[in-house]
Amino acid sequence: MQKKKQKELEVSKKNSYLWGLSLILLLFLTLVIFLYILYRNNRKLSEQKEINLQQKINDIKQKEELSLTKAILDGEERERERIAKDLHDGLGGMLAGVKINFSTWSSNNLAGEKQQEFYRILGQLDNSVSELRHIARNLMPESLLNFGLETALRDLCDFYTRKNLIIDFQPLNINKKLSLSTQLSIYRIVQELLANAVKHSEATNILLQCSQAESAFFITIEDNGKGFQKDVVQPQSMGLRNIRNRINYLQGKMEISTDHDGTSINIELNTHEN
Repeated sequence: MQKKKQKELEVSKKNSYLWGLSLILLLFLTLVIFLYILYRNNRKLSEQKEINLQQKINDIKQKEELSLTKAILDGEERERERIAKDLHDGLGGMLAGVKINFSTWSSNNLAGEKQQEFYRILGQLDNSVSELRHIARNLMPESLLNFGLETALRDLCDFYTRKNLIIDFQPLNINKKLSLSTQLSIYRIVQELLANAVKHSEATNILLQCSQAESAFFITIEDNGKGFQKDVVQPQSMGLRNIRNRINYLQGKMEISTDHDGTSINIELNTHEN
């Protein structure tokens, strides 16, 4: 009987030991799980902080790049304006004065065939003055400053239209209250696109569509030219770099599709204006 009680006591002690050990293991396992969850949460928090920090760094870089791009573009426009004024008011005025003086002199000193030959040369001078003033207007389009973007783009299309080239301009909902810097950027983009199409595509028809929906401005230009190989285009060419700089400045994007039947370019810009 005593042995039986002693055995039951040993079993009881053993069970208590096992229960205690199980409880310790359970507490240890709970602690491990808690530490793991805490570590995982801290890691996620650290990763999120790293992401937020990187985002802030990217935002700062983007703002710095946009600020630098704006400064460059503004500097270009100021230089264009200065050159245009010098050409139009300075050199253009001087050549116009020379033409008037020559006309007055020829009427008093030349006659017959010599006078006809002189007026032929004077006509060449007159054409040169007209071309000079056209270059000045192209550098700083007066129609844009006086009448707005839509009129300036229409004048630009008229300028590039040739006997064997039709340019169909289709404007839609262009906001007349866009800031001048935005209008200038859009004008320069279209100007470069048209110049490239006229110069390289050998197209006979060009379609230019410009439309606006709230703060989004869309440009589509399509031609029926010979197209080009994308890998042949120099990514650092001056024209393409200028276009991309202005697109980046307006936080936009550009898609180019080209084959032997022609080229299509779609651009979406953010004017930041409603």
